[in-house]
Amino acid sequence: MDTGLLIALLNPTIALALGAAFLVLWFHQRHRPYLAVLATSYCLSAPGFLFQYFTLPVGMVLTKLVSNICFTAAGCCLSSAIVARYGRRVPYVGIALTTGGGLAAFSWFMFVQPDLTWRILSMNFGFGALSLLVAAELRTVRGNGPTEKILFVLSLLSGLNFVVRTLIVVIAHGPFPSYDGFYGSSYWTTALLSHALLSLLIALSLFSAAALDVLKALKAETHTDPLSGLLNRRGFEERAALLLDQCAKAKFPVAMVLADLDHFKALNDQHGHAVGDRVIADFAAKLSFATGTRGAAGRIGGEEFAVLLPLCDLA
Repeated sequence: MDTGLLIALLNPTIALALGAAFLVLWFHQRHRPYLAVLATSYCLSAPGFLFQYFTLPVGMVLTKLVSNICFTAAGCCLSSAIVARYGRRVPYVGIALTTGGGLAAFSWFMFVQPDLTWRILSMNFGFGALSLLVAAELRTVRGNGPTEKILFVLSLLSGLNFVVRTLIVVIAHGPFPSYDGFYGSSYWTTALLSHALLSLLIALSLFSAAALDVLKALKAETHTDPLSGLLNRRGFEERAALLLDQCAKAKFPVAMVLADLDHFKALNDQHGHAVGDRVIADFAAKLSFATGTRGAAGRIGGEEFAVLLPLCDLA
């Protein structure tokens, strides 16, 4: 097997492995649909690379079109999944314009005015614009944590890779008159290697984000009372300790309210535990609303509650 074929099979193999990995994650976390979209994205990019090297029975021209359609669909899925994972509204119009424009220009220079160099520039500029669009969406969340910042930087690097690298290589190499020698050119080699590296880095960042989601959910379960939705005793004590330390350092006032529900046992005995559970849940909702995000509210016993209010005095 020659070196060119090995390099050509590199990206499909990586893509299928990453797609399978994200699919396994989705099977165990069905409430996170963006994982299934990520799996679809990587699985779609695999035939895209394969059809660049191998020709379908329909002929080379239609094979290249199918390949770029796979790339376009994969790019749309990947960008949508990344944006959706962070709770942002997916910019479907922007995604359609960038990828659709690139694919339309590719088709023009394939069927109407055949020109391989402009086909290369059309698709790369479209994907570059898509990467920068994702970076713009992640700009507002890049300060939320290391994975957000890494994905933001990778989106910028991906945009520069598609645009700047393509321009530099095309200018240095000159126009491509045909596919003869194309798959041994510096453009194709750098495209494959840069795509493999960026795909791995983006996938690792997304795997890390998914792992952090699981850890956050597990922590929430161990610190949250399932009936009231408030912090349990352990969660409240940890949150209260942190708030008290912050208020002490800043010399802010802080107040604590302790409350319980009177005659709660009689209520359970007379109306049943289901009614008692509803009373606890309703009272907890009022406490949570009154506390807001600045303070901490917890259920520290059966019908006993505690609220810590920073920036509040006793009055």
